[in-house]
Formats: sequence, structure tokens, C-alpha cells
Amino acid sequence: MTDWPPISSQTRPWAYWWWMGSAVDEENLTRELTRYRDAGMGGVHIIPIYGAKGFEKRFVPYLSPGWLALLRHTLAEAERLGLGIDMTLGTGWCLGGPNVRDEDANTLVVVRPDGFSTKPSGQKVKRAAPGGEGWMLNPASERAMRRYLERFTRAFSGWRGALPRAIYQDSYEYSNDWAPELLTTFERRFGYRLQDYLDAFSKTDDTARRILADYRAVMSDLMVEKAQPLWIAWGKRRGMLSRYEAHGSPGNLLDLYALADIPETEMFHDDRSLLVSKFASSAAHVTGKRLASSETGTWLKEHFTETLGDLKRLVDDMFLSGINHVFWHGTIYSPDDAAWPGWVFYASTQMNPRNPIWHDAKALHDYITHCQAFLQDGEHDNDVLVYWPYHDYLHDHKGHVQKLTVHQRGWLEEQPVGPLAQQLFDRGWQFDFVSDKQLREQNLKGYKAVVVPPVRHMPPETLASLKKLPIPVFFVDQLPSDVNGNARLTERRAMLEKLKQGLQPTERKELEAELAHAACVRESCADQGLRCVRRKREGKTVWFVVNLSDKRVSNISLGLLPLQITAFDPMTRAVGELTVSRRGVAYALEPAGSCILQSSPHPARLAPLRPSGQTTLVRGPWEVAFVTGGPTLPASYGTESLQSWAERGGEYEAFAGTARYTTVLDRPSNHGGPWLLTLGMVHESVRVRLNGQLLGTVLLAPYTLTLPNLKPTGNVLELEVTSLAGNRVRDLDRRGVVWHNFYDINFVNIDYKPFDASKWPLQPCGLLGPVQLTPVSSVEG
Repeated sequence: MTDWPPISSQTRPWAYWWWMGSAVDEENLTRELTRYRDAGMGGVHIIPIYGAKGFEKRFVPYLSPGWLALLRHTLAEAERLGLGIDMTLGTGWCLGGPNVRDEDANTLVVVRPDGFSTKPSGQKVKRAAPGGEGWMLNPASERAMRRYLERFTRAFSGWRGALPRAIYQDSYEYSNDWAPELLTTFERRFGYRLQDYLDAFSKTDDTARRILADYRAVMSDLMVEKAQPLWIAWGKRRGMLSRYEAHGSPGNLLDLYALADIPETEMFHDDRSLLVSKFASSAAHVTGKRLASSETGTWLKEHFTETLGDLKRLVDDMFLSGINHVFWHGTIYSPDDAAWPGWVFYASTQMNPRNPIWHDAKALHDYITHCQAFLQDGEHDNDVLVYWPYHDYLHDHKGHVQKLTVHQRGWLEEQPVGPLAQQLFDRGWQFDFVSDKQLREQNLKGYKAVVVPPVRHMPPETLASLKKLPIPVFFVDQLPSDVNGNARLTERRAMLEKLKQGLQPTERKELEAELAHAACVRESCADQGLRCVRRKREGKTVWFVVNLSDKRVSNISLGLLPLQITAFDPMTRAVGELTVSRRGVAYALEPAGSCILQSSPHPARLAPLRPSGQTTLVRGPWEVAFVTGGPTLPASYGTESLQSWAERGGEYEAFAGTARYTTVLDRPSNHGGPWLLTLGMVHESVRVRLNGQLLGTVLLAPYTLTLPNLKPTGNVLELEVTSLAGNRVRDLDRRGVVWHNFYDINFVNIDYKPFDASKWPLQPCGLLGPVQLTPVSSVEG
């Protein structure tokens, strides 16, 4: 089986699609969707937000008849173009709007000597669109969620035709620590009244910690069992899936993520954790969901400085954390009559047709598509479950509730489970996190062992569930020492001690040997600075491998080596059988390089290439012609010396876009085989053509590509190099052009300060080289 898995709109990357002021029209909607389709995207996710100044007459109120008509047009055009559409269940974020009553809004509890009172948090919907303004709802209140959904039931009551593929809720940015249903639920759940222990909210002794843990557990349960399932069920009754960013919530993230059809995570510029993102993919894997998605590119770097290579590295991190459905954050609807750079969103990678990187974005989109075709096919092949001690976290006394965010990660990294999970990840063990609830449900297909980190507070029900599992359970360093909760404490302690009988802890230094004994497989490529995820596909094992080291790796070590391995290069689409030896799989990966390996029968041989002669410098001369971009296309020029076109000054200094470098060269030697083309320094992506044939697009260093052959004389080498937008934006700000003029937050820099590129240094642009040719030959490994 050497074919690529089938491609669909779902295997392609999607994008958040902001509708500023919902000031959209049918002509521009169709035009934008067509551009996304042509660039290799598979769908978009509609989010109405605040508007652009000067375009107020175009604003369309959210859920009005006109707005619904535009949604209908969008869905019809997307279907015609083979695209998918998702939709936020509201505007901006979080859920809320004009139909949220005061008593259903975000609520904060006030603890008085004589009882509890509440007050509004004051939070309103952030970045709301016209018609979407109002209070954020109470995310733990079943009543609030039911009332909120009534507006959407009315709006879509007469709907005919297709609906979005999925509805969506963004990450938890509510300020809420109470719900109208809390006290009755608390008493029913734990057998005592929270209002009888008011002093627990001001004390730090053991009893107070237990009572607060119970209170926090009920807040979580209200979200998991009552409020949040309602919006998901609302969509399901209408044939729509659900995507859910549960992070930021004080509730049990694994259980909240698992409510949705598509759990979704995010990473935030360079402050990112693959382990945190594994919470979303773990929820998908453990509960049998096919997809786990990611908000991708939020504040990756400063505006207009993100390269396609940067984005490729970020996407690879997402894939390594188990994600297989990438959503750019994002693109934005902009009418063609808006001056460059059009309407822009304040907190994202500008993945839109007006950004110069769009010229080569399809190469990255195709890479993602080829990876996701494998990563969405079949099923995960993780061996190990790592228990998440949520109840230990609940006992930490830090305010009423504590948000589990992707930014401040002490809830994971400062708990014993964090370093243990990092150790397993760094050593190449394939694992998912698992919750108490998921253990109780006992539906853990395919896993071979459970690892329990050092834990203090474990519900007896969880320990009983662990003892029932038909797979080994390893308690690292210690057995659970206490129970969660205050009610019937003596009885529950006795139950726990009885359940612990016959159990023995496993020392951390023995853990890996025990996992191997349980038939779990460690991927030894981790020792080489590589990381991988492993899947099963039609009886074959599939590895997605990334080189995270700063060195070239020539042989990839795997935990179990099949007799035959087929390599799939998702960037070039090259396919072939690899040589397998005791050293591993003979395949070369440059730093930040990636590949897909699959156990297979006998396809065509793909032997590695090795240098077989001297390297030759390609001296030119070069003809440089500007083919697309702005503000104007500079004049062409010839040069013997490669340097940034911005250094030429004048019209070249402000230009952002694509230039074609052309030279004619003779074959440096009689070598009749392939040649390795090394381009040296490139800013930032490059399409390579030889004698009129497009050979590929290179997005990141070391900017190399294999040329299949060279004619003895007269080879025409064309290098189409695309820059970033920074110099053009710098020019606008230096000239005082007003190009960011929006309501709400307007447009800010990565530090949430007013954006101003006027003092930016010039960004290097184009081909800087040196350009070299090296003869290479196939060598059996």
C-alpha cells in the first residue's frame, strides 16, 4: 500500500474567517472563498466581530434576515467550491449577547458571614459584532445556556437547506465562580450543605481545602454534565458537529474537551506546550473521536513577520501533540475596494490573499493536507495512558476557582504529573492523558498500560476502576494517600485503604522497563532529537517524524523495525521504499524536516542520496524581475552579486512581494545524475524552476532541492522568491498612511500596544545565496 490516503476538504487546512461588522456581500464572499479554495484550503470558520470604520453602512446585524441570507449564500457557494463551513455560536467570544439576562450573566460569589451573595462579573462579549453585544453568559448554569440557545432556535426555525458542518465555542475567558444550581447540586452530590462551612473560603487548613475541593468539583460537574452539553446537543439535533476549546476553564479539561465531536487546542506564539495540547487530542483518542483541531498561528510573531517556515514548524508541533485538523488563526474577509492591506485582524497570522506569503501558501497548505491525510486516517497507536490527578489540583488553595490556561501552566507543569509526562514524551513513549470519568467508563480500546503519577487525592471510585482494568497499572513512587471530599470522610478513607490492598508502587527508575514488559513501545528516535506520533492504518503502522534537533539525521531509529518501510515526503510527495538495518531507517532529515514512514510490502526502491563530487558556486549573472506585489512593481535589474533588494533603496525599499531570479548555467561536470541545489540564505520562500519545469517550493532553511538532471549547456534556472510584508507596512507608517482604522481594539502589536512599524529596520528580501550545485548519487544504506 504505497498510495497516499484520499484527500478531502477535511484533510486540508481550514481558517478562522472574521466578518468585520458582518459587512459582507455576495460578490466578495464568492471571490474570497474561491481564493481560499485555489490556495489549497478546505474550509473556513465564520466569526462575526467588530467593524471597520468608514464602512458602517455595510454593517449587517447578526442573525437578522439579511445576515441569514448571506450565511445561506456562503454555504451554497462553499458547497459548490468543495469547501466546508463552521460557525461560532455567537459573535466574538465568549458565548453571550443581547438575549443574556442579568441573572444569566457571568457571576462572582461574595462570601459573607451570614451566607453567600453574588454580583455580576461585568464581562460583556469581547470583540462583538453589531447585533451580538451583551453580557457573557454563565458557563456553569444550565438555565443560562437553555435561555441562550432560544435565540438560535428562533433564528433557524424556518431554515431550509444546508447548515454549517460544525458550531463552535472559543476558549474560556469567562470570569465566573458561581451558578444558580450550585448549592442544591452540592448538597445532593456530597451530602452536606456548603453554606454551613462559610469559613472554609477564608481558611487554609485541611478541612477547608477539602470543602473548597468539593465546591470546585461541583463547578466542574455543572459544566461537564449540565450546561455545556446543551449547545452541543442543540447542534447535533440539527445535524451539526461541535468544536470546543475547553482550555482556560476551571473544570476538568479532559472531560470538557471530550464533550465535543472535535476537541480543539491552541498554542500562543513561542509560549507553547505540546503536553497541554495533548489534552485535546487525548480526549479525542480516549473517546474515539476522529478529529482533534487547533487554533494555529495566534500571535506566532509580530504582525507581517511570520514566515511560512515559522508556520510549518508550528504545525509540526501541533501534529506531534496529536492534532490532525489545523485551523489558521486566521484569515479575514476584506472587500476588494479596501486599500492594501485590506481589513486585518488584531491578533493573528495574516493568512489572507493580500499578504505576500499567500503567493507560496499553497505549498504549505498542500504539506498540511498530505500530513493530515495520514493523521486523520486509521486510528492512533498510543500504548500508554497517563492518569491526570485533577483532584490534587482541586485541593490547591488559590482563590475560589483556578483557570487551566494554555499560557499559565502551573496546573500541569508544577504538579508531579507534568515532569513525569514530559519524561515519557522526551523518551519517545506514545501516550494520552486520561480522566477519572474516562477510567470509570472503562472504554479504553487499544491501550496497554496506565501510569499513575505520584498522587495524593484519588476518589475511591477511580482506584476501583483502575483495579478492574485488564491492563497493568503502574503507580509511580507511591500509592494514593488520601481521598477527595469532606462528606463521610472516615468511611471513604476506610474504603480507600481496602482498595489499596495488594497494590505496589513502581519506582520511577523502573517505570520504562515495566512499560516495555507490558508490550508498550518506546520510539528510540527520541534519543536522536526526533519526535514522532504513531498511528495504525489498514493493518500498517504509520509514523509522522519531525527533526527537532539542530543536526541532520541520516538514520531514523524506531522502536520496532518492520522488514520494509515506505517513506512519504509530504512536502515533495516523493514516495519509495527505504533501506532498513540495525541502525534504523536510512532516511535523511534536516533540522525542522519531517516525513511519514509506513510499514509496507515492496514498492520501488528509494535509496538515499550522497555527494559524489565537488560543489560548484553558481555565479550568475542574475536577471531580477518583479512579478507580483506592491505598492508598485520595481524595475528589473541585472546583478553579479546577490543581496537584499531592499538595500537598493527607492521603490525597492518599500516593495513586498515576489521577484524572479534567472540565470543560465552549464553543467559543472560530466555527472549525468541528480544535483543538489543549495540556495543559501533566502527571504523567505522560493519556487524553483529548471528549464521551464516547476520542481518544488522550499519554505525554510537549509533551502535545498534536488534537481533531477542538468543538460550539458544552457540550463535556465529560475528562482521565484517571495518576501514578507514588513517593509511595505513600514513604508505606510513612515508616511503616516491610516491603514488600520477599526472599532473595538482596532489593531495592536504583539504586546497589545498601538501598532507602529515606522521604526522597524528594513527586513532583508530576496535571494542572498550563495547558490551552489553538488552532484549526488544513490547509495544503498
